[in-house]
Amino acid sequence: MTESLNYRTTGENLNVNFNYVTVETGDRPVRLAYVYEADILFLISSDFDARWPSHLLRERKADFVVNSEHRSGVPELITSGEEKAIVLEKFIAKYGKDYVSKYFNSPARFLRIVAGTRPDSVGGNYYRWLEEEFDSVADDYDKHIFGNRVNVLLRDRSLSKIRKYSVKGQHILEIGCGTGAETIELLRDGHEVLAIDISGKMLENIQRKVRDEGLAESLTTMKLRAANVGELLKTYDRKSFDIGYSTYGALNCEPNIENVPAALSMLLKPGGYFIAGVYNKFCIAEMASNVLSMNGSRLFWRLKNPIREGRSRFCIDVYSFSFTEFMGIFGKYFTALETEGVPVILPPSNFRRLLGLLESRFEMLDAADRRISGIWPMKYLGDHFLTVIQNRTL
Repeated sequence: MTESLNYRTTGENLNVNFNYVTVETGDRPVRLAYVYEADILFLISSDFDARWPSHLLRERKADFVVNSEHRSGVPELITSGEEKAIVLEKFIAKYGKDYVSKYFNSPARFLRIVAGTRPDSVGGNYYRWLEEEFDSVADDYDKHIFGNRVNVLLRDRSLSKIRKYSVKGQHILEIGCGTGAETIELLRDGHEVLAIDISGKMLENIQRKVRDEGLAESLTTMKLRAANVGELLKTYDRKSFDIGYSTYGALNCEPNIENVPAALSMLLKPGGYFIAGVYNKFCIAEMASNVLSMNGSRLFWRLKNPIREGRSRFCIDVYSFSFTEFMGIFGKYFTALETEGVPVILPPSNFRRLLGLLESRFEMLDAADRRISGIWPMKYLGDHFLTVIQNRTL
């Protein structure tokens, strides 16, 4: 039987014929292949730069009509590799191997919409979206980090800062560990680490890594988002941690960041250090690049929170902070010791074409970047700022 499917979300409309679904995202329509069976609509994005999955996942609600029957459901990311393979086979069965090989040679996101499911509350939507996005990229996350020289630079600088303020054998709290780019190094240094992350898939990967290295006894993991760090006080005593850190992710993906400082202060020892790598509100390299490319519409995208997916390099909505705003949140419990921009001269990691042109001069620019990164005003004008704050609580 020929399928007739109309699918709507707030701000998006999908009209389906037998072979394609057209997504209206407010910018332009996108035609997509799909499979619909057993009350489930399956969609696949062909690359990670595709924006339509995030539009659907943000709203978390889908109303659609199948053969004149009205149905509704919640878009969800498929994170299991086994299930992704099954969905890909369904697409091959419908469209043929040649079509799928041409358009889905390196599939990125797989979505399912199950008829009859209902969305969570608005706040829950964001956290669920965040968890699913990080779950979906967990297996390729190391390639994203270590395959980009600026991302490697960011981790090198934060790790150096953590080592500067830590002593071998300390108990360290990490908020937003990902797959453990810094965690593994600190375990090798002889520290004990409690690593929390919102993504269960990320935690599975870091657990596998430490087992392979024989470091499992020194690592504890917990599935927890940044704003709920206070829940650790149910398990750990106050003043349990010598030092803490959260770099380049978790704090900028936390709409309730104001819940973090008080709990963090109780968990850290008096005078304990916290190193934060924060997505900055003012990035001079990005602004200069946008001016030179006459892309004026991108000049001020970081200024208003949340920064919608599609207006930054991230596949989710994120929150930027100036150093002043950040200390306005943390300053009641912490004192700022030092801050640097990372990077300042070099462009952000998503400027791949420009980074390619600068490849032969990368080391020279990196060295210059390090020399000026802690100087006013440059320390406040990096893609991120890396700051060290000290616990005031006695």
